[in-house]
Amino acid sequence: MDQIAPLLATPDDEDEERDRPFNAYRFAASDNARGIVAEAIALLLNYEERFGLGKNKRRDVDQQTFDLTVDAVLSDLMHHHIIEYPLDIYVTRSNRVLGTRSRYRPRAYSKVFPRIIDLLAKPELGYVQQDKAAPIPGASKSTVIRPGPTLLARMRDADIDADDLDEHSHGETIILKRTKDRDDYWDEGGLEQYDDTPATNRYRQELDEINQWLASADLRYDPLRIPEPHTAFDIRDRRLRRIFARARFDSGGRMFGGFWQQLRKHERRQGLRIAGEKAVELDYGQVGARILYGMTGHFPATDDLYWMHGYGQQRDGIKKVMSAMIFAEARLDRFPKGTRQLFRKTDRIGEVVDAIEAKHPLIKDQFHKGLGHDAQFIESSILVDVLLDLRAKGVVALPIHDAVMVPASKMSITEEVMLCVFNAHAHVQGTVTVEG
Repeated sequence: MDQIAPLLATPDDEDEERDRPFNAYRFAASDNARGIVAEAIALLLNYEERFGLGKNKRRDVDQQTFDLTVDAVLSDLMHHHIIEYPLDIYVTRSNRVLGTRSRYRPRAYSKVFPRIIDLLAKPELGYVQQDKAAPIPGASKSTVIRPGPTLLARMRDADIDADDLDEHSHGETIILKRTKDRDDYWDEGGLEQYDDTPATNRYRQELDEINQWLASADLRYDPLRIPEPHTAFDIRDRRLRRIFARARFDSGGRMFGGFWQQLRKHERRQGLRIAGEKAVELDYGQVGARILYGMTGHFPATDDLYWMHGYGQQRDGIKKVMSAMIFAEARLDRFPKGTRQLFRKTDRIGEVVDAIEAKHPLIKDQFHKGLGHDAQFIESSILVDVLLDLRAKGVVALPIHDAVMVPASKMSITEEVMLCVFNAHAHVQGTVTVEG
């Protein structure tokens, strides 16, 4: 993958563990951790000189980038090992990403990044182990790295823990993704450069206010009585980013980031504490469908938009198919990924689509027009305003796409805010449920 920072990891299934992207903003924050990094830098420079790998002495600015990159790689690997994340870290070796100046690119990424990784992975040095991506279609497109034996030994000797490491402030929080070329297997969609406007400045200011608020919030996690396996995370990871889609700032815009979004549902609901209270999750119901009604100036005729005669036991499947119909640009001719098992063997996708259209004649013509990201922009704007309103009322809230987690004692005021904001943006009445 050609992501240049950990801000584009957007898993579709929260219960599926994945390699995580390299965090280029990590750094050694204690004397012990800085000592490990300094020793590694000295050994790398000595290795280069011994084997004649550096033709000329680096300029000061290039040496600073070299040092910062080594610091980021080793610090992220140490942090990864400490929190016992079960899989590996993936990094990019793409010249297209590393060689292009960008508002998104952290200083630790440059054209020499792969060379530094290769040096750290030399068996004689042993700081990194890496598995390079195979340059063939169908294979993994990412190089993964993990701590090498030398780094693990240095960590044990120095008794390194999470408090020895920290993060620089991330760069850009307003992310614009371009449209992926469906005919190009290697095209990951990538990031789009943009000039700031009053709108992007406002989005960034709003998110800065929310991030500062969450950084100082009283958040705790108690894994007691939560069955294994436990998701590995850092409770200090609270920074949110908004990711817009299709090279437009009125498309997508959901907030990603924050340790709570990494947790599985049962972990969040059982282990998370906000201001000393059990956290509860309030979720907008049928959000995409209701927003689509509002976009067309109509009101839903029924309370439950997913219940349909003849498919009473297939409501979960109807929900997912209807969502796919909102995003699709052509009429569905097969069940969307992961939905076939939600229906009976005798059910056919054409019949399901027909039934959904018959249930919703007022918005029938809006399906299969690719309006999903437009509806998602309205949804994301709703969540931002919900957070800002709750912040003004002194209620700490953690966003999870179309839901928020709040202290149990704040459910009533949160529901009131959520319904009011939804109506103002979507122009139809919303529904809010307490999950779990």
